[in-house]
Amino acid sequence: MITKLPTKLGKEPLIDVVCGVSFDSDTPAEALLPGLLLQKLVGKQTKFETLPMAQLPQIVRDNDPNLKNAPLMRIVVDEQFTVLIGSKWMGVGCQMPYAGWSVFSEMIQTVFKVLKDVPSVNGVDQHSLKYVDFIEIQGDTDPLSRFNLNIEIASRKLSNQTTHLRTEIVELPFLHAVTIMSPTTATQPDGVTMDGVLVDVDTLRIESFALDDFLTKLPALLEAIHTSNKTFFFDLLSNTGLQELEPIYE
Repeated sequence: MITKLPTKLGKEPLIDVVCGVSFDSDTPAEALLPGLLLQKLVGKQTKFETLPMAQLPQIVRDNDPNLKNAPLMRIVVDEQFTVLIGSKWMGVGCQMPYAGWSVFSEMIQTVFKVLKDVPSVNGVDQHSLKYVDFIEIQGDTDPLSRFNLNIEIASRKLSNQTTHLRTEIVELPFLHAVTIMSPTTATQPDGVTMDGVLVDVDTLRIESFALDDFLTKLPALLEAIHTSNKTFFFDLLSNTGLQELEPIYE
């Protein structure tokens, strides 16, 4: 396991990040949240977009576990942050380039605190933080050598084979849902494509909170889940993988 975490990387692999919270509500909250959020985002440029899932009837979404936390609306804030709103779930994302954890954390707190103004919200079921990274692989090398993985199937060790791995690792109070796709391709804004490995680490806190308790502890809870997610990602990297990302320690 890594003993010291880098403060930043010279080659930033991050392509997406979302912090989400699912909450217990007596009635669907998506009708109230946009208006309440506008009051918190005074002075900021906002753009609203209804998502396709909103066209499904509420009863259909309630009866399908896969749709329970589906976002119904997206709000883009200052072309930098994205707020996703569902009936009993809300998420905050940061568009690339990443603003950094301190700025992102402040935005998360601003958005989540609006829940205290929704009368139907009773408590928080769970919260999560997901980082998605794309690690470019150049040359004819073993992509999986960048990770602390040792997988054999029928006595054949996986290396250059096409691999899609998903697993869940519990480290109470957290659960890390990890997905690794190798190889895969990413397209840059200028249209140039890159070959590499996609790494998705979705860290969930397996604990429910009364709403007031959650909001009071929110800064500390965010720091805890961020540290847990970051530590897991760097533990996942082999020394080769870490050095290729050019770690910087300050």
